[in-house]
Amino acid sequence: MSTVAFLGFGELGSALAHALRERGGLSVRAWSRVPQDEPAAEALDARLRCSGAERADSLEEAVAGATAVLAVVPGAAAEELARRCAPHLDRQAVYADLSAATPAVKVAAAERVAARGALYADVAVLGTVTASGAAVPLLASGTGVEAFRGLVEPAGVHITALEAPAGDATLVKLLRSVYMKGRDALVLEMMIAARSHGLERVVAESIAGPGEEVAFPALAERILSALAVHAERRAHELRSAGAVVRDSGVEPLVTEAGAERLARLAAAGLRGRFVGERPAAADEVLAALDGPLSRRR
Repeated sequence: MSTVAFLGFGELGSALAHALRERGGLSVRAWSRVPQDEPAAEALDARLRCSGAERADSLEEAVAGATAVLAVVPGAAAEELARRCAPHLDRQAVYADLSAATPAVKVAAAERVAARGALYADVAVLGTVTASGAAVPLLASGTGVEAFRGLVEPAGVHITALEAPAGDATLVKLLRSVYMKGRDALVLEMMIAARSHGLERVVAESIAGPGEEVAFPALAERILSALAVHAERRAHELRSAGAVVRDSGVEPLVTEAGAERLARLAAAGLRGRFVGERPAAADEVLAALDGPLSRRR
């Protein structure tokens, strides 16, 4: 029976461990740092019991002989964890890093793991465990992707393989976060300001219609094509919105940053380039901005 070792055992680790043991028929063990207080210790014990994972007393014990090692830790701990684990990995074992470390950290970790003769999978979590459990969408790149996918997919863990080196899956996640987490900040700023006027419900309910119901690729096409010709007007409106937010007693950090981004787009002269007409595709807009607003790799 193959053994999967978890390093770190929070919500994500325990959900995956339960699925791998119950539906995948795998042996599961886990190592986690010593909890800081009694409630944290009790929560860890509960996760171990519910998942059926065996508790390892040390990192070395957890890793030894494991077919796959899943690092499910905060991004700040990923580099040191890979350094400590690499010497103990079995050759051809898979080290799957599900942390939110930077692409550079994951590239360096992949090199460490490869020097040991093991395989590395850079795994980006593209959803929430609260909503999806062990079926949370995962995007993976690196040398260990196929081995990792073959091991966990029978348990209902969904992996989308990216034919790219380690670091690229995380790069996709972080670029995606510009929208996903930036959106969260915008919603927060808007709703705090709306509440100061007693209008939070009205404002929230007003944001409805066809524009909120399309798939994101279509939404991105629509937005970029519109901004090519209307960025200046939208920047002006967003600055006015920022003034309202400020008058509400809320610092318009995100609103004003958005206005500045749109103003810079307007200054790039795309309206003139497209003769005041919306371009047919977002690619035309992005291509026009390769020089003025971006720095290609």
